[in-house]
Amino acid sequence: MEYDSPLLSVVVIGLNEQDRLRESLEAVFAQRPRGYEIEVLYVDSGSTDRSVEIAGAVPGVEVLHLTGGRPSAARARNVGLRRARGEFVQLIDGDSVIQHGWFDRALEILNAQPDASCVFGRCSEMFPDQSIYMKVCGFDWLGPEGDRRYCGGNAMWRLSTVAKHGYFDERIRSGEEPELCYRVRHSGGRIICIDVPMVKHDLGMRHFSQYWARAINVGRGVASIALRFCHETERLWLREMIVNFLEPVIWIALLATGWSIFDANAGLAILVIWWLLRAVQISYSARRLRMGVVEGIIYGLHCQFVRLPLAIGQLTTLLDLHGIR
Repeated sequence: MEYDSPLLSVVVIGLNEQDRLRESLEAVFAQRPRGYEIEVLYVDSGSTDRSVEIAGAVPGVEVLHLTGGRPSAARARNVGLRRARGEFVQLIDGDSVIQHGWFDRALEILNAQPDASCVFGRCSEMFPDQSIYMKVCGFDWLGPEGDRRYCGGNAMWRLSTVAKHGYFDERIRSGEEPELCYRVRHSGGRIICIDVPMVKHDLGMRHFSQYWARAINVGRGVASIALRFCHETERLWLREMIVNFLEPVIWIALLATGWSIFDANAGLAILVIWWLLRAVQISYSARRLRMGVVEGIIYGLHCQFVRLPLAIGQLTTLLDLHGIR
């Protein structure tokens, strides 16, 4: 098909996202940028709910299917990217909804700055008060504007740059976005964050088991990226991986020391004091993210506790790498 105006490609990926998918797809058409035509590609990773039916019922959406092998975000995005025809492509997760004005602002930057390879903006949770897990994980989306080391799954890319670098690495099941960003940056491209609302995101995390499983998966991604680049000049996520291992060791040492010198209650008290001090430190460091004091403390406690499942995820990756597990 020939277009009279420049074309923006939009790739939406999903797996059992029926609750949010229609809103996500329809928002793309509702927010069509000025002076652009759009093509919308929905890539389904084998949903067993009504996702495919819902996507097919939205006019203008082309439905693609991920077939063969284990589904992953990297594989699904690559299916859409290889079909996309626009100069720029917006990647959207099926649980996210594009916000008003985002397309126009992102395209303005990509058109004005040839070295800009990727632009992303603010991601916020739709329902942060539905659970403490959604609230604290929603803080993870916050960050300063400017040049960044990596983006998340929701971002607008220059398609030629993604193709030049071989798309997302499908061997990585978590952390594929930072890995691609690393390759792009070290070839002269820029990853830019702007202070503009980009998407509303529905994490849908209402149970501790979901929080724990997500953190383990993130830990696997941290280890994969850290090990991949540990011998490079920029050792992406190596420090984070070490800290994630070190913190739980410190907890055990503090607990054991207090217990051996005094009793179990003293050991627990020392551990709680340590957590609170670290939470205050993290809260102070995160003040630029415009959190309140209470929110900052809650976020600091989350950053402390989540080290444990992150470390477990990292450990499973190391064991898998050496064929032990």
